[in-house]
Amino acid sequence: MNLPRLSLFVVLAVLLGISTAGCMDRETVLSGDDATEVLAYAEPIVDNLMQGFNEGNYAKYSRDFGPEMKQALDEAAFAESREFVTSRIGLHESRGDPVVTKTGEYVAVTYRAKFEREDGVALRFVFEKDDPSHRLQGLWFDSPMLRS
Repeated sequence: MNLPRLSLFVVLAVLLGISTAGCMDRETVLSGDDATEVLAYAEPIVDNLMQGFNEGNYAKYSRDFGPEMKQALDEAAFAESREFVTSRIGLHESRGDPVVTKTGEYVAVTYRAKFEREDGVALRFVFEKDDPSHRLQGLWFDSPMLRS
């Protein structure tokens, strides 16, 4: 695995998170019709992305990325980050109920997911609230085994 390349990806993700966090208000949990509206477009995107992840299919995985995401996570970076994740926790098996939140101009859908070797992995998918194309603006996998 090319550690400098993976480090670059992590740095880009952190910088994206910091830059957007500075512009955001407090995170609010959405429920009812507001959450249902977000999940109507987010769930098919998440299903497709996780299927592409498991298959190692970058075209499927990145289909709904916004331009910044495509630039930050190209096919080579995907292969490296996928290898990192699968070598530690395996492939994605299932995910629990989503939690939908709103912060400033963004909405996020967060799941606790089961992978082959770890349960409770946090998967977070971020979208711009008023983007009619529903392009993915941020994506995070987080767990103790991925941080060790």
